[in-house]
Amino acid sequence: MPSRVLIKTAGVPKPDEHFTPGIRYGRWVFVSGITAADYKSGLVPEVCGNGAVPLAGEDLMIRESRYVLKTIGTILKEGGTDIQNGIRIDQFPVTRAMLDPYHVVRKMIISAPRPASTSVEVAGLLCPQAHIQVELIAAIPEEGFRKEGISADIPQPLAGYSPAVRIGDYVFLAGQVPTDWKSGIAPEAQVDPKFWEGNKIDREARFTLKNMDLTLQAAGSSLKSVVKAQVYLTDLNDFPRLDHVWREFFPTDPPARTVYPIRSLGVTDSRVEINFMALVDGAKTKKEIIEVKGARKPLFHESQAVRAGEFLLLSGLLAADENGLVEPARIQPGHPYGRDSAAEQMHDIMRQAQKICEAAKTDLRHALRLLTVHTDFGEYRSALHARYGYFTDGQPVTNTIQVSGPLQVPGCTVLADLWVGSQG
Repeated sequence: MPSRVLIKTAGVPKPDEHFTPGIRYGRWVFVSGITAADYKSGLVPEVCGNGAVPLAGEDLMIRESRYVLKTIGTILKEGGTDIQNGIRIDQFPVTRAMLDPYHVVRKMIISAPRPASTSVEVAGLLCPQAHIQVELIAAIPEEGFRKEGISADIPQPLAGYSPAVRIGDYVFLAGQVPTDWKSGIAPEAQVDPKFWEGNKIDREARFTLKNMDLTLQAAGSSLKSVVKAQVYLTDLNDFPRLDHVWREFFPTDPPARTVYPIRSLGVTDSRVEINFMALVDGAKTKKEIIEVKGARKPLFHESQAVRAGEFLLLSGLLAADENGLVEPARIQPGHPYGRDSAAEQMHDIMRQAQKICEAAKTDLRHALRLLTVHTDFGEYRSALHARYGYFTDGQPVTNTIQVSGPLQVPGCTVLADLWVGSQG
């Protein structure tokens, strides 16, 4: 297993006392979700500008974007690489207005081929004044391990990022939405309101997954080699129909998957966005479905976890079973203050994760990346303290967002997505 080295970059503001700005893991560097916040007074002074003359100088969101990307660059430098070696980048704005200034700055700072990119609007970040949070995965290039931007015969994105990036045996696909980048929702993905046949999420999901299949083929991969998927839905009530389509494209050995309810996507009225991590077909690195005896089975059509070389990729974890929210996390009506539901949910999630790790012959001590989703940031501190003790060799890089809608199981208010180091 590659070595895991915490990057404790001086000067990077911390949202909590155990925050890890970055991790170097063999040939990879992971960077936590970065905002332009000092986590005390709000945005850092260099971003705020002159409060007495707020319209003088550069646009606030331009300054904010530059600070975030430069901070990421500083962390990467300490990890032995730079932002030009970015493989995958995820953006979480709290307003659509942030994306245009951010893209202006990103194009100036990161040269093509740019990382595979996903942007979704969320309900909140830990600093209420921040407009965006950005996380990034980069490579430390070496012979036979250098990134290659991949194009495909699909509608091309407008923001200048690569539809896919291939490096070594791995392929990362940018988030795709059901668009032709001309008319909004592509005509083939639309439902004609004059007839009662057709379903929006069915058509949008099929259109998106077909284009992703073409992109995988252009990168030397295929749907059967997908190891991890992120799915973003603007309406979680679409999940059952989405899962039905998912089974058509992944009838057996589905990838690990995390599904997020989010506020909006880059194309107005689109209902779904998906990104993939996959392996090159026929590569030395193999996809291995992890079967976990004695642990809960997934509630939806996804594998509990997939090993892909040096990575163990878990599906999104909730404190839930077939009976709903686990009993220790349920608030009792007659004693509403007797339980800390968020802490109990996080303990349950971490215990599930550790069982999965043990089945894959690894441990949470090797955790690399943790994205935590809350429906209520009032629960953040409780959940944060509950997870500390599970990462005895230092916290993974983290990204924390708030969503406006409920999660997949009623009563669940915390969701976690984990990547862990593993011996492939």
